[in-house]
Amino acid sequence: MKNTWKKTFSALSICALLTFSLASCGQDAEAPDAGQSSSTKVLTICTAKELDNLTTLTMNKENNIACGLVYETLVAYEKGKIVPKLADDWSWDETNTVLTFELRQGVAFTDGTEFNAESVKAILEFDSSNPNFSGIKGIYNIQSVEAIDKYTVAVHYDAPCFSYLNDFCFQNVAGMMSPEVFEAGNFQTFKEVAGTGPYVRDKIISGDCTRFVRNEKYWGEAPYYDEVIVKYIPEASSRLQALQTGEVDMIYGAELITYDDYNQALTLDGIAGKINEGSTLTRNLVLNAASKVLRDVKVREAIAYAINKQEITEGLTYGYETPAPTLFSKGAPYTDIRYNTMRKFDLKKASALLDEAGWIKNEKTGFREKNGKMLTLNYTYWSDISLAQEMALAIKTQLAKVGINAETTGQDQMTWWTEGVAGNYDITTWNTEGSYTEPHKFLQETLGADPHAVSLQALSNFEDYSAAVHQFSTTAEPDTVQNAIENALNISNDNVIDLPISYSKDLVVYSTAKIAGYTFSSVPQFFDINNVQPAK
Repeated sequence: MKNTWKKTFSALSICALLTFSLASCGQDAEAPDAGQSSSTKVLTICTAKELDNLTTLTMNKENNIACGLVYETLVAYEKGKIVPKLADDWSWDETNTVLTFELRQGVAFTDGTEFNAESVKAILEFDSSNPNFSGIKGIYNIQSVEAIDKYTVAVHYDAPCFSYLNDFCFQNVAGMMSPEVFEAGNFQTFKEVAGTGPYVRDKIISGDCTRFVRNEKYWGEAPYYDEVIVKYIPEASSRLQALQTGEVDMIYGAELITYDDYNQALTLDGIAGKINEGSTLTRNLVLNAASKVLRDVKVREAIAYAINKQEITEGLTYGYETPAPTLFSKGAPYTDIRYNTMRKFDLKKASALLDEAGWIKNEKTGFREKNGKMLTLNYTYWSDISLAQEMALAIKTQLAKVGINAETTGQDQMTWWTEGVAGNYDITTWNTEGSYTEPHKFLQETLGADPHAVSLQALSNFEDYSAAVHQFSTTAEPDTVQNAIENALNISNDNVIDLPISYSKDLVVYSTAKIAGYTFSSVPQFFDINNVQPAK
């Protein structure tokens, strides 16, 4: 497949593209800020959006680059297991409805507030009242929180759920923040940024950068870098040029660097890179069974057969990503199931299904028609999702080969989400979130404020699907969870509600003058400062 979405470097002057100087955030060791030594170890990374709302209130993906610098969770996810973080240990009672955390001692928030059972109680009570957390059931479903003693806290639920502990791993929203920074009912802003992490936010310069300095009272091992500068550079070409000139040391994450950018960067002197071996999440489409055109399952099936996933992964990702035969990649808990139907690329099958559905190709236009109306689909996507536009254009081209006219529309996050929830789409993007969220959170959210809901409710066996999701969400019994998840996934797959395309990966490129390498964590969409290997 010819890749028509290649990006090339501009020949414009670096100075014209990079207006702001990093010296304002203290990055320039030749001209340090007052009190800053010329030997200060500084790491400069970048973001496409300013970190002007670095809170744990919402899942703003721009915060993935920096939330781990200042916030820490009670537990973390490593190599498929839940491990201690700010909680040394945890246990469930015999009913699996009371989760008790034994907290780490000797920890304080960067504003001086002590980290203890009372502070965790206040945080969890606040978080569970936040409507933005409705999809994170382990926190949203909390009924009460009890401080047993100074460093023991008990979380009470009405019913058990096998996945509740996983939900405490969310680095961007389940991080512990000082109780002094939030106000009851205010789910938009914090008074200040104060966590327990290895860094303190020192200053933010609008339009330029955010500076973090080492937390000298950090409870854990001191990080290597004295300072971390997160430079605001919205344009991809400018980020790459900043890396080449040494104005930034690293570009991290699939949201900031495409595979085209990655390959281009590796051709530059002094630049190296890496792609994580496992998958980050699944690039997925949702088909709207409630729409006039797609209410016929034969049309939805035809779309599934008409999309050549191999061509897409080779053309857009150079084969780094692999086609996704199932919604969740291998190894996701409870998803090693037997599917009733598996669909592979087959244009003849797609055409036959469309013929059976009464959509006849107009040989003049090349598109199919029924009752004088062209087979046209409204394909929407969130513009900020990596490769979303390129994938939409590729799929548009593939669907045209069987006579389907797909009209693609990129939307900002709020428009895409509200229109999706309202059912104003035929096809829309809706990726999984990977690692500790799979499969429970994806399936639970399909019944809420999610584009899936309107589509699933149009199915004749929707009640069976809903019952399956409810069943695994109210038990800790493994066999019951397994059977319920298998039922839910098969109902969705039989009806072609989800159409997984590929298993995505995360990427990093860096200057070898400053960095020797990077080790991806088990949750690669989040940057981990501890995994940077400085150059000797």
